[in-house]
Amino acid sequence: MSAAHETMQEVAGLRVAIVGAGMGGLTCALALAKKGFKRIDVYEYAGDLGFVGAGIQLPPNMARILSRLGCWDNIEKEAVKIYSTSIRRTWETMS
Repeated sequence: MSAAHETMQEVAGLRVAIVGAGMGGLTCALALAKKGFKRIDVYEYAGDLGFVGAGIQLPPNMARILSRLGCWDNIEKEAVKIYSTSIRRTWETMS
């Protein structure tokens, strides 16, 4: 067994704590698990992570990361592609 392989086994045995179960935290946990980490804990303050009726925007960089992790195809099946958007700043027009 090579020294690099032994070092990776030692690192993968570390306990990892991720604070936040948002897209970043969950993606980080998945990436670490795919690299061999076994002791990953994800902590979230919110008591319920259920459906709230809001959309989640995933920029192209996030889509590429999720694709590399092997989970983009299932997400893309449910996704709606947005081709244009606008930002309305109503408070600037109010006197």
